[in-house]
Amino acid sequence: MLIKSNKTVAVAMSGGVDSSTSAVILKNRGYSVIGVSMYLISKDVSSSAGLKTCCGTEDIIDAKRVCVKLGIPHFVINLENEFKTAVIDRFVSEYLEGKTPNPCILCNCVMKFDVLLKRIKELGAGSLATGHYARIAKNTAGQYFLLKSKDLTKDQSYVLYNLSQENLKDIIFPVGNLNKRQTRKIALEAGFTEISSKKDSVEICFVTGKNYSEFIKKQAVNISNHSLSKGFIKNLEGEIIGEHNGIFNYTVGQRKRLGISSKNPLYVIKISAENNEIFVGNLEDCYADVLTVKNFNFINPEDRNRLNKIETTAKIRYSSPDYKCKASVSENGSVKIVFDKKVKFITPGQSAVLYSGIKVIGGGIIE
Repeated sequence: MLIKSNKTVAVAMSGGVDSSTSAVILKNRGYSVIGVSMYLISKDVSSSAGLKTCCGTEDIIDAKRVCVKLGIPHFVINLENEFKTAVIDRFVSEYLEGKTPNPCILCNCVMKFDVLLKRIKELGAGSLATGHYARIAKNTAGQYFLLKSKDLTKDQSYVLYNLSQENLKDIIFPVGNLNKRQTRKIALEAGFTEISSKKDSVEICFVTGKNYSEFIKKQAVNISNHSLSKGFIKNLEGEIIGEHNGIFNYTVGQRKRLGISSKNPLYVIKISAENNEIFVGNLEDCYADVLTVKNFNFINPEDRNRLNKIETTAKIRYSSPDYKCKASVSENGSVKIVFDKKVKFITPGQSAVLYSGIKVIGGGIIE
């Protein structure tokens, strides 16, 4: 039985270098550290569904080896049901609705900083640490702020916009002030040679390859009220110019695999799930200067009332640059973002995240 202590920190261990280094750093700082790994997809399910497991068996074994060498406890927490409901089912459902979701945001918001954060309290830990490249600051009034990482090339604040004042007080990002080279060096010096050179994961962890169509078709049999059927492809004048093989196969900005002959390249401009239609146009039709976000999460609630007075930038996907913009809260509570210049491929289902310098204001799903 673990003794409850304010200095006991649980580290979410994925078996990678960032979380392993986080455990090393915290132990060196004198914390009582425990390792926790989320078991999200069973081996039988992942094999039959063609999945590449997230926090799979091999990664959990790597995490356990790190904990053994550090002399800290390691716990594996089975969250299969929660992961399927909160992440996989929603990922599939949104594709079937003509949107392009980011499951990593859901996993961070629901799995790590809600479900796991609650479970580690049962193990006696007061805080949860992860290997995210981001930083947390606190002012004299006790307000918490989410900041970009020191290494902007590795910054992961985009996927953390759902954090709140309540859970920020219980979260630690030990590598947020480091660059990747420094992180790997700490792991190497701690004796974790293989972990220190382990490659970063860059794809959606539960889907094999970059084509999600087969995965979605297999999973969609359990989700009602959605169609996998073919439908029309139309130009922006509403004329039928082709046929699609299911809207889940397409995303805004897509150019390849449209099956339409044209002297100029065509791109997916809009997807209508209601009418089972896809609209295509030229590259210039892919640009827009405004978007709307419902259920916008403000990390610092007071920013809601002064949003239109803040100089802001926005990211419209994980890999996008920071676009200068103006933002305001509409009468219906949604947030309207107007860009200084038109931007390419604003995609419903992706997240728009607002920044004031290095501070994350918050974000939400693009309508």
